[in-house]
Amino acid sequence: MSLQDITSVDVSRAKRRRVGRGLGSGLGKTGGRGSKGEGSRTGGKNRGPMFEGGQKPLWMRIPKRGFSNFVHKNRFQAVRLDVVLKLIEGAVIDAAALTAVGLVRGDTPIKLIGGRGEAKLTRKLNVTLDKVSASVKEAITAAGGTVTETLPAPAAPAAGE
Repeated sequence: MSLQDITSVDVSRAKRRRVGRGLGSGLGKTGGRGSKGEGSRTGGKNRGPMFEGGQKPLWMRIPKRGFSNFVHKNRFQAVRLDVVLKLIEGAVIDAAALTAVGLVRGDTPIKLIGGRGEAKLTRKLNVTLDKVSASVKEAITAAGGTVTETLPAPAAPAAGE
């Protein structure tokens, strides 16, 4: 082996594929696309992963019935109480305070959940958030604090439904 036998593996120097430049090139005439069909046309072969060769796709064949809660689901930004206690020194915990320390962002509702710190809660807290878990609410009220949930509770279904 000598220096002239070593080839570069640099992909940026790979030769450009010149299609449609005569029969001798190996990619002449149809340019490697075959003849006729969608794949031979400009803009062809642009099918997604759900495409099944022109047959009716599975997702269109199966029946759509029933109720989906996806649209109506409440999504929360969960914040653990022990993390909040480390970052916020004051007694007031609300959306503005959590945003100021960088725990939450945007307009998504916030839920305060139990972590590893609700059992040893010693200071009084005044919490005003969208939702607070039952264990955290119990720990805060046991320590002499107050909890105000701003998100209304879901309505109970009417009789007969």
